[in-house]
Amino acid sequence: MSISPEEDIVRAVCTDKWDGARLAPSLFAGENLSVSRLSVVSLADHWDLFRNYVEKPPERRLELIAEINVGCLQEIGRAQNPPAELTVEPKPEPWNLAHAEIPQRITRGLANRILQKLVLHTPPERG
Repeated sequence: MSISPEEDIVRAVCTDKWDGARLAPSLFAGENLSVSRLSVVSLADHWDLFRNYVEKPPERRLELIAEINVGCLQEIGRAQNPPAELTVEPKPEPWNLAHAEIPQRITRGLANRILQKLVLHTPPERG
């Protein structure tokens, strides 16, 4: 069963996809793209989760978390020519119960349109 269009999803943005100024289209290109659900795990908790399981120092460091609404993602796909019907499917993992995937293949052109709609979150201040 697909995730509701009302849900928001996030994706880790590491140094291999972010040069400090621009996101690489490969952040959202390809198929079976891993994302995570904010309705299951809070944004604040995703920082630790992604640092522990996605980051691979020193080459690959977590820089940002990118957020998008599932309905917005689907609208971007439907606006493509030809339209792309995008879904987000729950795929919980032992390390991340919020894990999900976008199973459809996302082209570089579609990925560039998605990048324009992302909300980028910077790491919280460490206290």
